[in-house]
This record gives sequence, C-alpha cells and structure tokens, in this order.
Amino acid sequence: MTHSKRIHAMLVAAFLIACILGAGCTSQPEGPGAPTETPAPAEEFVFNETANNTTVTLPAGSGITIRLAENPTTGYSWNVTSSRGLQYVNDTFIPPETGLVGAGGVHEWQYRAAEKGTGEFSAIYRRPWENVTGNETAFSMTFTIE
Repeated sequence: MTHSKRIHAMLVAAFLIACILGAGCTSQPEGPGAPTETPAPAEEFVFNETANNTTVTLPAGSGITIRLAENPTTGYSWNVTSSRGLQYVNDTFIPPETGLVGAGGVHEWQYRAAEKGTGEFSAIYRRPWENVTGNETAFSMTFTIE
C-alpha cells in the first residue's frame, strides 16, 4: 500500500512541475488589439540631484531618467508630479548593495519627452502622513522639448 502511495505522490509532483514549467511557455497572438512595443528613444538623458532647479533642452522622443537618493525605511519617499509633455514610462526603487538594514537606495523614474513644448518634473521628499511645512527637500527640473 505504501508503495502505491509513493508512486501516486511522485505522479502528482511530476504533474505539478510540468504545470509550473508550462505556465511560462505561453505567447500572445499578434493582430488587432495586441500590444505594440514602444520604439527605443532617440537619445537617453540621465539626471540626479545635481540637476536640481535646472532647465534642459532635449529632442522630442528622448528618454529621460531621473535618479534621486531615497530611504523608505525612515518613512520618507519622493512625492512626484510631472506635467504634460513628459510621458511616464516606469519607476523603481533600487536598494543599496551594502545589505545593511536601514540603508538608503535610489529611486529611478523613467519618462519620454513625448511632445514639443515644456515639461516639468518636481518632487518633494517627505513622510506622507506629515503636513507639508515648506522645509522639505525638493527637486525640480524643466525640460524644453524640441
């Protein structure tokens, strides 16, 4: 009887493994309604805190990456706003490589200079549950898109 249970358990395990491995082997059909890939930007521009309060001119279609130090373990995070002309692509927190508990990392935002004109990116570093006092760390950039 135990030999039969062992074989049954092995067959169930093999079936589950086959299901897990097969789950990643699907594809989406192409055609109407299928997602399209965004073309690669013409140029890539990367900015950090040294670009605070600057105006930058760049060509339409360019990729914009803004990287700012952030330590969410303290409760602080960047409250970001961006204007028309900048198309949001992605944002992510990059943890520190130190492995130390409580160490800060970098928050990275990616945008595309979507249309000619002016675009603005601004952020306030604050705890969301605290009232804004005007003494918070702030970052802003203006983009002239040609």
